Amino acid sequence: MESFDFFRRSENIFQPKTPVAALKAYESGINPLEMFIFKSGSAKPLHEEPYDRESLEWFLSREDLDLDANALLVGIFDRMVYSDDQELALFAAESINIIENRYNRKIEEIKKSARNGKLPVHAVLTLGRLFYELAILNKNREAIKKFYFRESYRFFSKVRGIKALEFSDLETVIRILLELELYDNALTLFKKESQMVDPQRLYLKAEIVFRMGDYAEVTSICKQLSEDSTGLSDEQKAQVVHWMGME
Repeated sequence: MESFDFFRRSENIFQPKTPVAALKAYESGINPLEMFIFKSGSAKPLHEEPYDRESLEWFLSREDLDLDANALLVGIFDRMVYSDDQELALFAAESINIIENRYNRKIEEIKKSARNGKLPVHAVLTLGRLFYELAILNKNREAIKKFYFRESYRFFSKVRGIKALEFSDLETVIRILLELELYDNALTLFKKESQMVDPQRLYLKAEIVFRMGDYAEVTSICKQLSEDSTGLSDEQKAQVVHWMGME
């Protein structure tokens, strides 16, 4: 999800009248997290200037935030570090460190739980996912982002040596390879690991071949997806329409 796309499409979703109702709608999967943030935090969206520091501090105090929420906050703090207000810029930099340190603590706790130098498969998977999220949060810091992507790939590769990845994790690994511009590797892995064909796998293949510049193949895949797009998000369906427009 684009961090602030919610504010452009909010007229099309359920509008809770209280923070409690917004939280229940989020927990039920009816509304995105941003609606809860919007209803709970202030009379205006968090990303609008002047920034509401008190509301940002309140959300930052929650340690159970998911990737979407952390990405939302980091996106705000990334802009705030350039504020002419030195106190506000320092607050933003410290806030980014707080979020990243939460991930680092989780990573260290998992590593310390190893017995005889070994971790169970589910723990290795968790490390791969945590490093991937750290990479996403550092999208504006190229060197750090690539480091975290490589670390994530390393842990996912360990799991692949033991068992096949679930599609969601396979998708993550392929996106890592795409981010590292290892397009041939991504396509090879896709062909090796994707035995079945469904709209989600077809969409992923379209992403790969698009990055490789094979637009004829992209168009061919999109024609299949136009007939069956089951399981694709609205954003993915819109992307399919865009790709077909390149024909």
